[in-house]
Amino acid sequence: MHTTHNRACTPHDKSTTRTAHYSSRQVRDKFKRALLKSLLLGLRERGVASREMGFLERKRAIRRAADAALVSARGSDATRWSQALETQRRPSTSKRILRRCHRPKPRKAGTAARPRGSAGVVARAMLRKRTQVLKGIVPGVQAVDDECTLLGEALDYAVCLKAQVDVMQLLVRALQAPKQ
Repeated sequence: MHTTHNRACTPHDKSTTRTAHYSSRQVRDKFKRALLKSLLLGLRERGVASREMGFLERKRAIRRAADAALVSARGSDATRWSQALETQRRPSTSKRILRRCHRPKPRKAGTAARPRGSAGVVARAMLRKRTQVLKGIVPGVQAVDDECTLLGEALDYAVCLKAQVDVMQLLVRALQAPKQ
């Protein structure tokens, strides 16, 4: 017999309890400043401004610098996704081949697109599918079975990505501003 547990998804992150006396805006601004500082240092170290660097090479260098800055600002031990980004390097050829082999196959015309059965069966199937999609998006959560942990990691990752986008847009605006 399958039993469900009603429990609230609560964050167990040490960094949130440490910063409880700050307002959320102060924490966000502090995080963005740390992210900007790490990003600028990473871009300088990787020589992104070099004229000899090609477009794809520059794109990869910017992405690596942005990921490293995100991990540095968030803390590599704070979340699973930050640990995964910290240890993640260029995927090996065998992993890319394996990933290609496991791509979903296109459906043939006339086949059913949804599982048949009760609403509970359909809902569980949709939950499994969406969980797998989320695990494919957020780094480091492929082995997580708890939905609350998965959602917490995904939420934290999305918030940090939003901050990263804001910082990079700020950087672009600063670089495009007319020099005085």
